Amino acid sequence: MDDKNLVLRLALAHAKGLGPMRARELLARLGSVEAVFAETEGALAKLGLDKAIASDLLSAANIEFAKKELHFLQANGVQVVFLGDKDYPFRLRECADAPVLFMYKGNCSLSAPKMLAVVGSRHATDQGKRFTTQLVCDLAKRHPDLVIVGGLAYGIDVTAHKAALEAGIPTLGVMATGLDRLYPVQHKKVASQMKDHGGLLTEHFRGDALVPGCFVSRNRIIAGLCDGVVVVESAADGGALTTADIANSYSREVFAVPGRPGDVYSEGCNDLIKQNKAALITSADDVDFQLGWDNIKVQTSESSTFPELNLPDLSEQELQIVSEMRRRGGEIESSELALFLKVSVAQLSSVLFTMEMRGLVHRLPGNRYAIGKK
Repeated sequence: MDDKNLVLRLALAHAKGLGPMRARELLARLGSVEAVFAETEGALAKLGLDKAIASDLLSAANIEFAKKELHFLQANGVQVVFLGDKDYPFRLRECADAPVLFMYKGNCSLSAPKMLAVVGSRHATDQGKRFTTQLVCDLAKRHPDLVIVGGLAYGIDVTAHKAALEAGIPTLGVMATGLDRLYPVQHKKVASQMKDHGGLLTEHFRGDALVPGCFVSRNRIIAGLCDGVVVVESAADGGALTTADIANSYSREVFAVPGRPGDVYSEGCNDLIKQNKAALITSADDVDFQLGWDNIKVQTSESSTFPELNLPDLSEQELQIVSEMRRRGGEIESSELALFLKVSVAQLSSVLFTMEMRGLVHRLPGNRYAIGKK
């Protein structure tokens, strides 16, 4: 990728008031980032873009900022990941409000086979910290390909990051700031270790103000990157509940650790469970079961057997689905299948529902599907 294109990508993401959804719409309508910047303010306005936003997007100041930002990123070994890139995380790509661009410094795959967010109260209790450490440790022993994701926040988040580092599995921190600052600064040592054993990711640029909305936007990335979100402790109005709500909107699995009635930092988790917004968990076994990680089959030979299907009765798309399931050992996670078919998860869901009604596939925990009837 040449520097000119990278500058335009950064300028698109940096434009004030544009936002990821409008940026995605522009790219879809015009075809490329170069085509966006080849337009005039008037032409962009005709596409429905506010005049002030179009002016900032195409301004010399925006382009100049992007040039300086690229120089900083390249000098510090930071990767710029754009929506259309092959290494853009497949789970995040399916989210309508996913960032059009983000910056990443690290060495773990952002599309790892298993990715789990562990979040919770900044005012974590000793019991909550012990549970978090034990959970991550137990999962790490069973799943060396697991990546633990969090927000580098005080309390549960940083406890999960530290536990992953100690257990020898990668951990990814999604930042609410640009890479020129760390919040909270007390986690500088942990963040430094994570660059070598996981990574740091942000959609924010240098100089961006840290305002409450930054934490919400960070939380949507945490939820979008993962197969599931574990909330360990939360007050009734805790920020982790926002992550859980976003995860539910993305059709991710959400888990909550129950606590005693009346405990301030258990109210949020208990409410999630009570409202059926999260599955109750008390150990790594529960996470494994809900996500189907305790039952993932691997095809070891061409002689592996699957339920017989009447192939002539299948549509071309259904044949593709069955073929890909067989190639992967008989079952697959729905978001992976959507990525393979190049369709949205919503489009795929209706097809899988029809196939399930016909006994062609059946649903497993963790949004996985397997060939044949249950």
